[in-house]
Amino acid sequence: MKNETRLLTQTIKISRSWELSTKTVSEPYWQDEKDWLCIVEFLPTDNPEARLFAADIIGYLVNYANLTNTRSLALLGDPDACAYELLFSFSSPEEKNEFLNLVHSNEDMENDYIIELTPPTAEEIRNARPLATVLPKDALTRVMLIAATLCAGTEDDRAVS
Repeated sequence: MKNETRLLTQTIKISRSWELSTKTVSEPYWQDEKDWLCIVEFLPTDNPEARLFAADIIGYLVNYANLTNTRSLALLGDPDACAYELLFSFSSPEEKNEFLNLVHSNEDMENDYIIELTPPTAEEIRNARPLATVLPKDALTRVMLIAATLCAGTEDDRAVS
């Protein structure tokens, strides 16, 4: 639980730092990054079970991004449909392949998510923001708890080997 709290606190600090930095920077610095993938995830407000499942999936994706040195951002795609676009920027082809392998290895995602991961437009990249400034707070909390729990499990696995 300590790791989850620390990760959530760090996410909130990043969000506040982002809000302060955007007052002085006209364009996001990540818009020049070259290798991106995007997927749409729905966080319905009228179906709590589907919302939790979607937040879990986003948590997995955020964890995979953290494990592969991948930037993860988001933007609100369609407010009426509660659709959020998740964008991932890769530092290298190897890290992108590892990210895709992790997605493929997840029984809840498998090939369906790999097929749905597509390059975002330049406008989507420019409009994307840190997750903490875009996702609803209840979903963000769930996402960060899932990501932190998975990350802690990975650290435990590394300590054993």
